[in-house]
Amino acid sequence: TLGMGRMTLSGIVARTADERPDHEALVDIDRSWTYGELAVEVGRLGWVLMERGVVAGERVGVHLDKSAGGFIAMHAVVSIGAVAVPLDPSAPAERLARVGAAMSIGCIITHQPRRRSIEALARLHPLGLVVGLEGEIDGVGGVVGPAEVASAEPADPVAVALDDWAYIITTSGSTGEPKGIVHTHRSALAYVDASAEAFAVRPADRVADIAPHHFDVSTFALWAVPRAGATVVVMPEPHQRLPASLSSRLVEEAVTVWYSVPFLLQQLIDRGDLDNRDLSALRLVKFGGEVPSAAALARLLERMPALDLANVYGPAEVNQCAHHFVSIDELRAGIAPIGRPWSAAEFRVVAIGSDSPAGPESRSGELWVASATMMAGYFAEPELDVESIVEWDGRRWYRTGDLVEWNDDDVLVFLGRSDLQVKVRGHRVEIEAVEAELERADGVLAVVVAVQRRGDGTDELVAGVVPAEAPPTGPEPVDGVLARARDHLPPWTRPRRVVTLRGTETTGSGKLDRRSLRARLLSSLEES
Repeated sequence: TLGMGRMTLSGIVARTADERPDHEALVDIDRSWTYGELAVEVGRLGWVLMERGVVAGERVGVHLDKSAGGFIAMHAVVSIGAVAVPLDPSAPAERLARVGAAMSIGCIITHQPRRRSIEALARLHPLGLVVGLEGEIDGVGGVVGPAEVASAEPADPVAVALDDWAYIITTSGSTGEPKGIVHTHRSALAYVDASAEAFAVRPADRVADIAPHHFDVSTFALWAVPRAGATVVVMPEPHQRLPASLSSRLVEEAVTVWYSVPFLLQQLIDRGDLDNRDLSALRLVKFGGEVPSAAALARLLERMPALDLANVYGPAEVNQCAHHFVSIDELRAGIAPIGRPWSAAEFRVVAIGSDSPAGPESRSGELWVASATMMAGYFAEPELDVESIVEWDGRRWYRTGDLVEWNDDDVLVFLGRSDLQVKVRGHRVEIEAVEAELERADGVLAVVVAVQRRGDGTDELVAGVVPAEAPPTGPEPVDGVLARARDHLPPWTRPRRVVTLRGTETTGSGKLDRRSLRARLLSSLEES
């Protein structure tokens, strides 16, 4: 049984600890852990969860700021056969309550800096257990403090089946309600092995752990790095807000691999004081999650011509499943291809609007993916599974909604989306979901949201508010929309600018012409 546990995601840390117990595994700001020490920390938290009644298959929320604690918590949850649901620690309590209800979360692992957030959450969504805080909390059945965890006997990883659920990445559907992307031990391990192979991760590597755990980019540092026996170097949020501090930490920790969204990488290039940094240890920079600034990346390669610079592609539903090492000539031409599929994946480019990958392939169209790294499905959303996944030719194919084309070198280039899903700083944002939430504000007839490209090449959301005919009794519609965004939306989905739009247009069927309103919104912002 112990051996079986070590052969799945639940036993990655324990197995590596068996093989190299004294190798440095995890580095935080104030301390580091060897794999032997890390296995003990994971086992202690796992034991406490089991002793307090957490069972295999139960969803456990991980609500921690970027730190070693989040890494340990994610591994502890899967080590006992439970299902980890990483939560955005900066999200409003109302949003967290929606996720908690939708994913049936009864237990949350957190820490003291987020106590007020948990107290607000518990008023909206009762919790059976909170781990990481001291003292009672209204609406919480039991609270376990750090001292109890630190004194626990470490548990061994339990045996799980490859098709058991391991973790759930949550995002918003077009209605604004949370949807959960369920990955099994099988799909996660397929990604782990494919990514470690694609980028030759080895024990000598020191990998920057940058992305928050509720963002799928984090899965590389979280699972692939310990599987390879390499070292994870946590990059806390305060460092990420100060690019010069971030680059200094890269030097101090001799980081060899970086993986982030293009926005953060561009901040490092533009404001990281790289002229005064020795980054010779850095061998690989990976980016993904949104369209990059080719000009910024070209500046990086001009500065560090020996660097491997990889564009990594893959929606959260299929993990990452393709990459392309971009060249300086491609970047100077303004493009960064997304590459070819990994060995675990197969791609088909089909005509836009097709309901199946069975049709003839074309040079451009919508990308469908069949991959061992694919999710089991959406949590308790069978209708979404039917819309997104098709059985054909003995395989499950995921309809990405991404529009692509094969270039002359038979490498895929991303063209855009077939729907209203966009990427802002690497995070998936459903435009319709944001609009639906903001239209709940008082005095509002309609809200349209669009993406505006800033002068530095990054994108931000902007919103236009069409007031209701009757004057509001409360705040002005624009103020109400801003308050609604602050109180109900995660930070990356909040429009940076909100303006009033007068008058409406309708389509031939009498519906609100949102496309026209979005065009008018962007035009008015350009004029101002």
